[in-house]
Amino acid sequence: MGILFAVLTAVSQAILWVSLKKSYENLKPSIAFFFDMLFGILLWVPFSLLMGVDFPRLGAVFAYALISAVLSEAFVFYVFSKGEVSYTSTIFSTYPLFTIFFSIILNGERLTLVQWLLVFLVVIGTIVVSLPTKISRSELAKKSFIVWPLLGALAVGISDTLSKGIIDQTSAGTFLFGLAFAQIPVSLGYLRAERQKIPTLTTVQREWKSYKFAILGALMNTLTVLFLWLSFSMIPASIVSPITASYPGFVVIMAVVWLKEKVLRKDYLGFLLILIGTIGVSYFSP
Repeated sequence: MGILFAVLTAVSQAILWVSLKKSYENLKPSIAFFFDMLFGILLWVPFSLLMGVDFPRLGAVFAYALISAVLSEAFVFYVFSKGEVSYTSTIFSTYPLFTIFFSIILNGERLTLVQWLLVFLVVIGTIVVSLPTKISRSELAKKSFIVWPLLGALAVGISDTLSKGIIDQTSAGTFLFGLAFAQIPVSLGYLRAERQKIPTLTTVQREWKSYKFAILGALMNTLTVLFLWLSFSMIPASIVSPITASYPGFVVIMAVVWLKEKVLRKDYLGFLLILIGTIGVSYFSP
C-alpha cells in the first residue's frame, strides 16, 4: 500500500504544479496557499480523527508540522512562481536526492543494493522525462533558473526527513492533524508578506476564472500531502521520495491521453525507467 500511495502522490503532483502555475498568471502564490490551508482543515482534520490522533504527543508534532508548513508547503508554492514550470520542475524533481541523503544521516534508513539500483532508475527516469527539449538563453542567464528550484528541493528534502522521523514515532494521522493547524499562521503570514487580502466568497464567485486554477491546485496539493504522509507511515522515505518525484512521467501520460500531444523518445525511455524502478522497489520492499 505504501508504494500505491507514493504513486498517487506523483499523479496528484502532475495536476498540482500545472494548475498552480496557471493560477499565478492572475493571483499571488499566497492566495493559492490560503485555499490550500482551507482544504487542509476540511480534509486532513476529519481524516486524521478517523485514523487516530495521539493528542499527548501533539505538542511535539506541531513543531515539526510548522517546519513542514513553511519548507515543504508555502516555500514550494513560492518557488514555482519563479520561472517557467518546465524548467523549475526539472531541478525541483531532484528533491529525492536530498531526502535520501538526510534520511540516511538523520533517520538511519538503510536500503539493499537492489533497492538502491531501482531508486537510481526512478531518479534518472524522472530527470530524463522532465528535461525540456530546449532551454532559452534568456532563462539560462537568470540565476533563479537554478537557485530557486534547488532551494526548494533542499527545503523539501530536509522537511520530509524530519517529518518522516516524527511520523515513525507517532502516526501519519497525528502529523496531518498538526499540519492542518500549523498552516493557519503560516498562510496568514504569507498573505501579509505579499500584501494580499483574504478572498471573500463573493470575490471568488465573481472572479471564478481567475481563482479556479488556484483552488484546483490547492485541492491537489492537499491530496498530495495526504498520500505522501500515508506512504511515509508505511515504507522508508528513501523509497517514497523518488517515486513521488516521478510526476513528470504522469504528465507525459496525461498529455498523450487527454491532449493528444506527441511524445519524444526520451520521454518514453524516462517513463520506462520510472516504471521498472517503481515496480521493482515495490517487489523488493518488505
